[in-house]
Amino acid sequence: MLDKEYFLQELKQIKEVPTLPQVAFKLIVLISENNSSVREIARLIEDDPPLVAKILRLVNSGYYSLRNEVKNIRQAVVLIGLEELRNLLFALSVFSTFYHIKENEHFSFLKFWKHSAATGKVAAVLSKYLDLNLTHTVFIGGLLHDFGRLVLQLYFQEEYLQAFHYSVEHHIPLYQAEREALNFAHDEAGYWLAKQWNLPEDLALIIRDHHRVIPEWVKENTAIALVHAGNRITNIWGVGIEPLPVMELLEDDPVWQEMLKVFPKLEKFPLEEMTRVFDMQLEEAEIFVDRISELHHQEESG
Repeated sequence: MLDKEYFLQELKQIKEVPTLPQVAFKLIVLISENNSSVREIARLIEDDPPLVAKILRLVNSGYYSLRNEVKNIRQAVVLIGLEELRNLLFALSVFSTFYHIKENEHFSFLKFWKHSAATGKVAAVLSKYLDLNLTHTVFIGGLLHDFGRLVLQLYFQEEYLQAFHYSVEHHIPLYQAEREALNFAHDEAGYWLAKQWNLPEDLALIIRDHHRVIPEWVKENTAIALVHAGNRITNIWGVGIEPLPVMELLEDDPVWQEMLKVFPKLEKFPLEEMTRVFDMQLEEAEIFVDRISELHHQEESG
């Protein structure tokens, strides 16, 4: 029977773990220190000419609806903003690390990435709305929160397929199926990857605890709660790799209920209106992923 020890022992024997691009790791450090400037971000990108080319192609692709062509990174900062450029840089860097992962009947990399990007965007929207200084952290945390699923798909594809089938057969969420069918879930696999990458602890804990967060944690662990909420919302809206539609209501989630108590401002923003705003964010995330995917296809073909 499969158990946690089996997966951990197998992971220990892996010699070639996909590495986080240096530019992405340096960016995470800058973000975690909350002191990154336009000059630092620009210099970081300019040290990687292929990344510069990708960013300029994406910025000029029509995604940002700019009137004039952007010719350099500093100009891009002025036109789309440092925050957007920072998010774009990280997404491009990390996307390339796992882009060629093997797919099957249940696992689509693009669906996975759309869920990750949408979760990051939704969590960032919540952070901004609540005037919290967590926007960059929860965006990156949202992008990374499910990366344990890439670990399972990359190294344990046959075993992971069992979890998908178990989810369908028992009509339960995929995370629950992972725990019941494999005795090991993507949050644990993701935490292993976070340690391999030496990620800052706040991001590692988002990856490990986004499913485990409890109401009592909301005030002290707000970043985890925000990513948890972003994850729930995107799954409810059908953006993800869940094999079955998610029928749960956000209003019934204990963590969301506690967030409403801790942050009364959320109550003044009607949930129906919120879902319309989030719908636009999900649409934006899908367009963003499609654009990045096009870049990789163009590189491969030419």
